[in-house]
Amino acid sequence: MNRVIRPGKARAFAAAAIATAVAITAAGCSAGETGPQSAADVESFDWKNYEGEELNILLSQHPLAGAIQSNVAQFEEQTGVTVNIETLSENDYMVKLLTELQSQSGSYDVFMTSQPMNYQYAAAGWIEDLQPWVDDDKQTAPDYDFDDFFPALIEAERWDTTDFGGAGEGGLWAIPANEEGYALFYRADILEANGVAVPETIDELIAAAEQLDGIEFEGKTISGFVSRGDKTYPTLNPFSTFAGAYGARDITDGKATVNDEAGVTAVEKWVELMQTAPAAASTYTWYEAQQDFIAGNAAFYIDADHMAPDFEKEGSAIAGKVGYALPPEGPEGRASSLWLWSLGMNAASEHKGAAWQFIQWATSKEQLTAAIAEGNMNPTRISVAESEEMAAATAEWGDYNEVWKTILSDYASWQYAPSATWTEVGDIWATAIQSAVLGQKPVQEALDDAAAKIDDAIK
Repeated sequence: MNRVIRPGKARAFAAAAIATAVAITAAGCSAGETGPQSAADVESFDWKNYEGEELNILLSQHPLAGAIQSNVAQFEEQTGVTVNIETLSENDYMVKLLTELQSQSGSYDVFMTSQPMNYQYAAAGWIEDLQPWVDDDKQTAPDYDFDDFFPALIEAERWDTTDFGGAGEGGLWAIPANEEGYALFYRADILEANGVAVPETIDELIAAAEQLDGIEFEGKTISGFVSRGDKTYPTLNPFSTFAGAYGARDITDGKATVNDEAGVTAVEKWVELMQTAPAAASTYTWYEAQQDFIAGNAAFYIDADHMAPDFEKEGSAIAGKVGYALPPEGPEGRASSLWLWSLGMNAASEHKGAAWQFIQWATSKEQLTAAIAEGNMNPTRISVAESEEMAAATAEWGDYNEVWKTILSDYASWQYAPSATWTEVGDIWATAIQSAVLGQKPVQEALDDAAAKIDDAIK
């Protein structure tokens, strides 16, 4: 699940990181070019090619990390490579990873990353282009089957480092290991008891949430809706369902457009819906919003579709009561952002050959299939998505298995302009949305202010 970089400390590191990237570019080189190239000149692929080497891996707390930790002994036995894994809470992880990459020390060989993180790291030369490794028969296992990954996910990992352009082109900065689109979750029992149909459109969702907001159900006062409201860029992922439905964009032709007619309308609709959420939702990250829904406090929820294992796990107050639906439709149709937790390689690593073997193992058909039992959904490989194991794991979850695949195939994409400064841009936009939700500023004023700040940030 996409997580939050907190303001303050992490943002200070981000500013320093951008300054470092500029300095590297001015010097006419990149960290990847000056860093050590440690891969041995091996004769052919062999899992024992790097026997005796030692890898340091940095992961964020997540089912993907749990699945890797549960099974890493298999990799060590298969390769003879020793693996040291450090897993941190998300906020600590984001700050530490940025600090380590900025130092170009090579302390961590492999790490979890995502598209907006890739933009920043690739622009600075801190992350390895993995396409040459994929293409090297001496380094890539003959049964790795790179073509088995969903093509849209591989495309999302590519960027040619052109600000506001070049998405889907150029280097391959990571291998996807976990996919999420954004779905509409609903309490099927609450809707049935109150004669409410599953909403198909944004206006229908707002009307249904308003109708159900404040009702009593099984001893609880129910909120009509819940979602993230935190003033950091991951809040834009559930909001993307509204942004895309109205055609709103962050940057167009190098200029902020969050305050155009489409942007204003999308936020106005989101603000209207968020009035049926608990007051505290204006500061919720994905975690607080998810826990509120799991506790049985809300009728509707928009967020990462792969949260289903947490809803349906034993002991959950809502297990067997959740419905899964496509994101609601607007004038421009349905829309969803796309977030990928992926594995990337440090461009300064001194163990790149072994690091590439680790990434191959962790994203192999076998490991991604095993990860289903650890709650690491959704699969990034076609064969795993269509596997008996995935069907069995989701058999009691209503339409979930079809809904997430439909979102991925028809609606999910990274909707925002690729840029080394995107995380800063995203924070500015999310802060403006939060101020509108709280009624601190009218929507147009909040977005006008945000547009001016975004233009300053991207100059």
